[in-house]
Amino acid sequence: MIKQSGYLLSIIIPSYNNAEFIVDTLSSLQAGITEEVELIIVNDGSTDGTGERIKAFYQDNPDIHVKYIYQTNSGVAITRNVGLENATGKYIGFVDSDDIVSPDYFDILLPVLREEKYDIIEFNLTRDINKLFDKAKANNTPILLNEIFLSDKQLTILAPTFRAAQWHLMTKIFHRNIIGQDRFEEHRRYEDMIFCPFQYFKCTNILNIGHALYFYRINSTSITENLKESDVRHIFFAMSKMCHYIEDNNEKRTIATLMIINCFLEGRKILRKKKGYYLYEKDMLNDIQNALHCCDTSVVDKKIIYKMKYTTIDTFISSVRYRLLKIYRNLLLAKGN
Repeated sequence: MIKQSGYLLSIIIPSYNNAEFIVDTLSSLQAGITEEVELIIVNDGSTDGTGERIKAFYQDNPDIHVKYIYQTNSGVAITRNVGLENATGKYIGFVDSDDIVSPDYFDILLPVLREEKYDIIEFNLTRDINKLFDKAKANNTPILLNEIFLSDKQLTILAPTFRAAQWHLMTKIFHRNIIGQDRFEEHRRYEDMIFCPFQYFKCTNILNIGHALYFYRINSTSITENLKESDVRHIFFAMSKMCHYIEDNNEKRTIATLMIINCFLEGRKILRKKKGYYLYEKDMLNDIQNALHCCDTSVVDKKIIYKMKYTTIDTFISSVRYRLLKIYRNLLLAKGN
């Protein structure tokens, strides 16, 4: 259970072997933090000196609003859950331990949070640190705010969010009541994809801030830079979880379909990257057929429906193309020699 206190915002920072970047992350937060904010740093059994860097930083920059927790290595989902169990703020945010927040992060977010009007506040990220929003350098550029008001009969307004599938956890601030007792699925990768869409279905008011307040560092140790074949199962787990959700929430079926289709396409893409073509395991085929049965096909491109329905044909065509390309590359190599 998330305990409540006088804090407006709790920021959870899971950390594992990020000694190279953790000081930059903490410095960016420290630059604008106020007494309304608590930081919860959970060190997931780092072995590279990350813990020492954190302790040294706060020896030089004492802050009574920081909780430091050490645990044996358990994975990022459990680490975030530990953070949630220790969070006491009215709102919950997440920052990864190799990323940086904008100089305006708190200046922009805290006034909005004080209103306690929104269930989720979302903003943009950038992979170019030079594009990190800083209103002091932006010639008085007005803050772009877009309010989204929801009801069960107006879920179509969520279509752009679910179609884009930008489920980055770090670009969202959640009201504690929205998260409630929900937790991250333990021992799962792509945990944000498994978690975030379901939070949106519980919302009434959402605020979108149209500026990049978060710098996402391209890190060689990140999931996106270290794809595994097993990642497909984690993504299909998210897909199946949404299918089960639809069984009891049929009114959300159309919007949920957009998330389901994105999971299928993302898993399919990973298979091709890792295997060279779309080779599905038996359990994956069952997941795809169940997903197709759940979907509102009226909002799905017919080509995608065929790929889901006729997976054997999709596999055959892609395998032939893969083998032909392989033969062609080998011929070019032989010719070059």
